[in-house]
Amino acid sequence: MSYQDLNRVEIDLAAISFNLRAIKGLLGPGVGIIAVVKSDAYGHGMAEVAERLLSAGGVSALAVFDINEAARLREAGVGAPILLLSGAPPGDEEGCLELGLICGVHCRSMLDSLELKARKSGKTALVHLKIDTGMGRMGFAVEEFLDIVKGRGRWPHIEMSGLYSHLSSADEPDDPLNREQLEAFAFMLQRSRKMEWTPRVAHLANSAGIVHFKDAHFDAVRPGLAIYGAYPGGASMDRIKLEPAMSLKSKVISVRRLPAGTPVSYGHSFVTNRASDVAVVPIGYDDGYSRALSGRAEVLIRGRRLPVLGRICMKSMMVDVTDVPGVSPGEDVVLLGRQGDGEITIEELAVLAGTISYELLCLLGTRNKRYFIGM
Repeated sequence: MSYQDLNRVEIDLAAISFNLRAIKGLLGPGVGIIAVVKSDAYGHGMAEVAERLLSAGGVSALAVFDINEAARLREAGVGAPILLLSGAPPGDEEGCLELGLICGVHCRSMLDSLELKARKSGKTALVHLKIDTGMGRMGFAVEEFLDIVKGRGRWPHIEMSGLYSHLSSADEPDDPLNREQLEAFAFMLQRSRKMEWTPRVAHLANSAGIVHFKDAHFDAVRPGLAIYGAYPGGASMDRIKLEPAMSLKSKVISVRRLPAGTPVSYGHSFVTNRASDVAVVPIGYDDGYSRALSGRAEVLIRGRRLPVLGRICMKSMMVDVTDVPGVSPGEDVVLLGRQGDGEITIEELAVLAGTISYELLCLLGTRNKRYFIGM
């Protein structure tokens, strides 16, 4: 056993089910769910999470970033519809057709490439057209989108079955851009219907959009962060109850008694102001535990919050255990999650690290061995 084997990320699949039910509770009749499982389900394990979501019912499709993620799901036996959120770059068209994927199309050249491959293979490519309503990332501008809808007969081997866009600021519900994007999306949907094209599925709302904007639900919604039990912004905490699915645990590997005035870790950014018992935990920034948490974060030992001392190292960190007598090697440490009456949340760590919960979940979940519970 190596020190790294002492670090474990636990994924509670029962929490995934709980959060899915909570999301469903916010939706009106007939609104579908396209569950976002890109980036290895935000570090939670794409295949395992997909299986749980689909078995729970109510999920009409899964959404991933690219064809490699979609192929992994197909190899895991997932037969549900899969949407490529960022489409198929040159060279991936044939694979998209073979795997039976829904391609999110955001440019004319992608339509042309898919049409060519579909015609040669004798297949029909399924696509959802992506429009840019204010994100400024990918998507058709208004006039180009309307031109494509008007001339959609130019792509006879493509079935344009969906329309979607992405909210840029839904986690800040008072931002006026939210209403502008919603109205722009509704306008383009209305215009397309007047041109006798009505998509079977129109979807706009991400997790924050689901919580804050009921009129953004349309035919389907795309929850991501909320599935994993993290809140999409502080304003959402009073509107939905979620259960964190990820915990991060390790163990103490060393405890030393240091006299007052002893520097701890690199750069001497921390110096003991009393005789202190300092524990070493074998987890650091190489394991996804951000160096920005140095001297800011706390961990749980015996249910007590204890401070991280000095700078976090590549593969280790130090904790002040002076106030918990008798801590010794082998003691359980919780860096994210619950222990006794204590809890460390991903939102707390994100604020302390000056980042967002998405980043920390992806890092921690993919850089440590995962164990699935709540089966």
